[in-house]
Amino acid sequence: MAKLNWTFKNQDASSFDFTDAVQSFSYTQGRQSVLDNYGGGTAQITMRNNAGQVAAASLAYRQKVYLRCEGVVAFRGWVAGIDYNDTPGDANDATAVITLVDAWVLAGQQIADNQPLIDNYYQITEIDLLQSYPGNFDQDGLPTSNIRGSLGYSGDYASRLNEIVASDRGYFFSYQGIYFYRSMPNVYVENLNTYSFGRTASANVIAYESFQRIKAVGNKTYVNQAFVTPESLATQMAFNAYLYTVGASAITVSTLNTTTGDGLNTARWIANSMGDSLERQCYQITVKDVSQTAIINLADLLTDSWNLALQYKIPGGGYQSERTVQEGKTVRGYIDHTEVDFYLSPYTYYNMFILNDEINGVLGGVPTYDSEIDYDEIGFTYDDSSVDSGSRLGW
Repeated sequence: MAKLNWTFKNQDASSFDFTDAVQSFSYTQGRQSVLDNYGGGTAQITMRNNAGQVAAASLAYRQKVYLRCEGVVAFRGWVAGIDYNDTPGDANDATAVITLVDAWVLAGQQIADNQPLIDNYYQITEIDLLQSYPGNFDQDGLPTSNIRGSLGYSGDYASRLNEIVASDRGYFFSYQGIYFYRSMPNVYVENLNTYSFGRTASANVIAYESFQRIKAVGNKTYVNQAFVTPESLATQMAFNAYLYTVGASAITVSTLNTTTGDGLNTARWIANSMGDSLERQCYQITVKDVSQTAIINLADLLTDSWNLALQYKIPGGGYQSERTVQEGKTVRGYIDHTEVDFYLSPYTYYNMFILNDEINGVLGGVPTYDSEIDYDEIGFTYDDSSVDSGSRLGW
């Protein structure tokens, strides 16, 4: 079977290619779960240094480096550190590990000083232009929902970007090393039907080596109670009926919603869309390039984070297929193969609503509020003064 071709290039004036010195590499992008913050991606490149290859490649602090898969950029990062293993007794064994950090890490290191963000719909574009290394965050001309932009912001830019995600319920994906944002109404743009994930490789199926379903883990795949605090506004709370049977699985979120009503709607969305312990789950699969029939599909997926259908079989059950969203990935490259861990969430989380579904829908009815429940006993005081009757449990 074929394996992916990787190249490594220092993006200085001479664009030095140091691929021949690389022994192995790994990198991460995105996040593992739909409720995680984006914390930044890193890469580690292990290379020979028996003849001073690191110095020859000018791999100095904050030097920009591109990792290319089949000639197309898959990861872009900046040198954050170099660990040398000089092996004084045998220079032929000398190596160095180059650590790169991506744009998310740099955004977390840059602090705004009472920076006003003016546009309520294109703040990601504004933030990108304010940073020391612009051109790494892109909205692709698509607006977010209305979020607060008039107040001065003092904090790191990565935190502000994560607040936008929490407010708008969209996600970031990597395209040729640049992080693009898709708001919830536009997630469908990244859906791809020409190939999928499955158990057996073919011309239109990327086969996985291992498959994990992660189900009903609080704050990862299962939340039935959400506390949402819009900037400079009161905290809003929403919960759903599953809290009564399994107890509270709560999450606290800071957002940029414009009103407390917006904050309440965000809380309702989280509590309902992630609140069915029997259904909500995420997936982790491991894929190897040498196991594929059409290696170009995997290369395409590493340079552009498409959302694919996932085919799987539950032990004792039949085959199932579910549309997923690629939240993130970890890539490991060796001399004889490349393997990738993909972190996937159900596409249904990003749907605006699903008709006749009592968790995500609007036509399936609302669970009846039980006035006999002791809310102090289950851990909080319920205040129904700010919401209409009939919508207390989320819809």
